[in-house]
Amino acid sequence: MLGRALVAASIVASCCVGAARDARATLGGNLASVADNQQRLGAARQVHKLASGERHELTLPSGIVVHEYVSASGAVYAITWHGPRVPDMRELLGPYFAQIAHRDLYPHDGHHRMRVDGSDLVIRASGHAHSFSGRAWVPSLVPSGVNIDTSLD
Repeated sequence: MLGRALVAASIVASCCVGAARDARATLGGNLASVADNQQRLGAARQVHKLASGERHELTLPSGIVVHEYVSASGAVYAITWHGPRVPDMRELLGPYFAQIAHRDLYPHDGHHRMRVDGSDLVIRASGHAHSFSGRAWVPSLVPSGVNIDTSLD
């Protein structure tokens, strides 16, 4: 029980103050920001074509993998991550971080999960020691016809 509580506390603390400075994928950014992220992070990048745009996979030296979903109009509408630790949520969420930074939006459905439903921001995250994953998206930027539940990995 104590282990689960520590994992949950780690997720929340990372969202508030940031765990590591090696994830700068910015939700709501544009296609140019993906290339900037790759260069700044020293990440390997693969691009996968989707019916609704592209998925850019950034593999960071820390082992964290970030997927940035870019619409045909060029907006990063969703981000997923998985790896040995929680990435810096301030960097991942960019301007959307302000929606959660000063409010208590961290209800837990279990000791090792986080669920945030903001005004135009949704976050789902979970984890345990050395294995963390999550996803965040901006409903107003999600392309028409994209089902978030089946489109994000």
